[in-house]
Amino acid sequence: MGVAPFGSMHTAQSSGPVLNGSVLAELQTLGADVVAEIVDLFLADVPARLTKLTQAIHDRSRDAVLREAHGLKGSALGVGAARLAELCAAIEHDARDGDLERAVARSTALEAEFAEARGALKDMPQ
Repeated sequence: MGVAPFGSMHTAQSSGPVLNGSVLAELQTLGADVVAEIVDLFLADVPARLTKLTQAIHDRSRDAVLREAHGLKGSALGVGAARLAELCAAIEHDARDGDLERAVARSTALEAEFAEARGALKDMPQ
């Protein structure tokens, strides 16, 4: 599986990369089939995680927000979904600080960030 150069993974919406090229390069050492399976599992798993995180934020459940944001952040980091991971880290930080209103405001970008990551991961050359 080829990996686009790090700088080419930026979008017009953000100056930060959608995907982290160094993580993708490291994953590539596992082989194309393994990387494809990891990406497929991530893409299949995230919608349920987003639902749980969104519900936890809606319920203003600090502990659940911490748990769900942390888990989603780890998954995103594992596949190199840098911007999604950064957003989850910010939501986790907000919850840790007890600022659930800020977490609510940030959460509005979750679906769009996942869509960006999904598109970028699917567009990676095999």
